[in-house]
Amino acid sequence: MIRNIYKFLSSVKLAMALLVVILSCCVVGVTIYRGVEAGTHIFSTFWFNGLLVMLVVNVCFCFFPRILNRKLTLISLGMILFHLSFVAILGGIVFNSLFHFAGLIRLTEGETLPSGDLQSYDFAEQGRFFDIGKLRGDTTLIKMHVGHRVDGADKKVAYEISVGEGEAKKQGIIFITKHLEYRGFRYFCDREGYAVLIVLYDKMGRELYGGYYPLQSLRQEDGSYLYTTGTKDGPGSIAYPYDRPQPLFSLQVAYRPSKISERGGEAFFQVWPLTHEGERPEAKPLAEGKAALGEMFDAGDYYLSLKEVRYWTAMFVRYDPGLPIVLASLWVGFGGMVITFIGRMRRMRN
Repeated sequence: MIRNIYKFLSSVKLAMALLVVILSCCVVGVTIYRGVEAGTHIFSTFWFNGLLVMLVVNVCFCFFPRILNRKLTLISLGMILFHLSFVAILGGIVFNSLFHFAGLIRLTEGETLPSGDLQSYDFAEQGRFFDIGKLRGDTTLIKMHVGHRVDGADKKVAYEISVGEGEAKKQGIIFITKHLEYRGFRYFCDREGYAVLIVLYDKMGRELYGGYYPLQSLRQEDGSYLYTTGTKDGPGSIAYPYDRPQPLFSLQVAYRPSKISERGGEAFFQVWPLTHEGERPEAKPLAEGKAALGEMFDAGDYYLSLKEVRYWTAMFVRYDPGLPIVLASLWVGFGGMVITFIGRMRRMRN
């Protein structure tokens, strides 16, 4: 039985079958599912990682018993290093698949969110054995810098962020070619936009409510951008105030930035009544118009004002514990190929 098991695990046919299945799964994962679904249904599953482990075992059983009885030469040493690196790469991939984390966290300037709370992320995808406790402390967006320059080079936009807790907290500036790393977690720039402070007043001018609302950046046919409430698919209204059990009305806000002042401009308001189901009726708005930044807009029973403009940013957070193993193994494999090439050249000369 042991001989039959060894024969099965060292079979070249098994290696070919495993490669075909694994490559087919990879093609499905990048063409059909993609993103979080690909990790959930394929790359983070036990059966897929089991296939990778079987391939590692197959490589070990196929190669190393055959090389052990040979005399150690440059050629055999290079081949050993190359196959060891192949095994280590697959092992690093399996390790990373089971313990990785990837998430998108969105913050407005001055906002702080707990890093270890999955509700802080627009989406999060993690390996089956990832410990959320590794995400310690908070993530803060201190400020977004427009026209950030490094050694005279324009980096367009940069995010000044702070991550971590206590004395171990780390602060830095990230931009398109630079990320921040904290305890193995890497923070990358993703995208940014405007967040506006919309304040509600009663007819006596007394402030009742205020909150920041992120706006969508919708590219228009002429190349310009429309900054408005809604979704990535188009403009839309929101229930206002959104964090109350009974919102007062449905509100759509669009912001036009000033060409003179970086955070100046004017706002366009449209107000609809809400139905009993909390939805906006398809009818003419109760009130609509525009007001400059800081001015009041008459919304019927209330006043609205766009008091302040800040930036929001979305940062991609990644934790790939298997990445150092994979990168180091690639260098070992490359070294093995070089050693094998040198050995073969020496043999040809002899």
